[in-house]
Amino acid sequence: MKQQNHRRFTAALKRFANIPVDMVGQLLKQLAGNTGVAVANGASAQLQRVATQPAPAYQPRPQKPHKRERPTRQRPQTSHITKAPCWVITLDPDGERVKSLLESLRAQRLPTTAIPGVDGRSGMPEFERGERLSQGTTRWRHLCELKSSEVGCYLAHLRAIRRAYESGLERVCILEDDVRLEPSFGKVLAELERLPANVEMVRLMGLKVRKRKEIQPLADGSHTLVRPERGWCGAQGYLINRAGMKKVLAHGSRIFEPIDKLFDHFWQFDLQLYGVEPHLLWETEHESSIVKSNAGRDKVATWLYWLHPLGKLWRSLERHYYLRRNARAFYPAQNPTKRPGRTPRLKF
Repeated sequence: MKQQNHRRFTAALKRFANIPVDMVGQLLKQLAGNTGVAVANGASAQLQRVATQPAPAYQPRPQKPHKRERPTRQRPQTSHITKAPCWVITLDPDGERVKSLLESLRAQRLPTTAIPGVDGRSGMPEFERGERLSQGTTRWRHLCELKSSEVGCYLAHLRAIRRAYESGLERVCILEDDVRLEPSFGKVLAELERLPANVEMVRLMGLKVRKRKEIQPLADGSHTLVRPERGWCGAQGYLINRAGMKKVLAHGSRIFEPIDKLFDHFWQFDLQLYGVEPHLLWETEHESSIVKSNAGRDKVATWLYWLHPLGKLWRSLERHYYLRRNARAFYPAQNPTKRPGRTPRLKF
């Protein structure tokens, strides 16, 4: 009976859903005889509450954009393959030679900049604090005096190394502007940068062939890190770390020989000097702006000619003692079997 009444009640609501509330109340009273007054009154009150509730506010659906906006793609910037910068020493920063070298370095993804050299072509350059020229030692050791252009070249390298050290650089590659790069220059330089700290300086080319110990292969075996027992001659290009910078600055602030001779005499201040074969650089044929001290030698005191051989003997003994004391680092050593570089002046 109750289920039948419920169905009748539901059908009536569906039929008269849109009629006013007071008419619904009358309808419920008519049904009360069958369902009971309490049920009808309760349903009437519930309908009244529903009918008097305010309708929810209309909220429009968010419209989708007609066209999806894609983020702008930025071209990836070419990253450098080394942290160590390549500094090119030059007296002619606007010349074609240095511009070509800088372009070659950038093409191999190397950070590079040109730094001014020290011009000694027209006279002896001015010295900065801590720099001093010792021509007396030059006369004793080399039976001549340094030319102003040699001093300018020396100061250019010394100040570049000091600038790198004071800037806090861990390594710096220093080049002269009269060199050209081999295609593997950047790749090998990136490997040299990851060598341990005891490799303090690496020459990237030289003008003399010396006996050397092969240390390890580089660039999948196309090059080799070597340690020569004597100096290679030349300062056209090298990579030097902070320990090497500190030693060069401490020993080289007194100037008495060309800068490459300072590097050649590494054993006098324990500079851990290495090289790369085949060379990563080669020198172009041109007329050098540096006048050599042995060209038109200055006359020195006669007694220096007697003292000079004794000085050479003493330095030779020092070098052999150093090599013997560090024999494991330098030996076994042998000469290269083929020409290690393309520089025309290379003595092979």
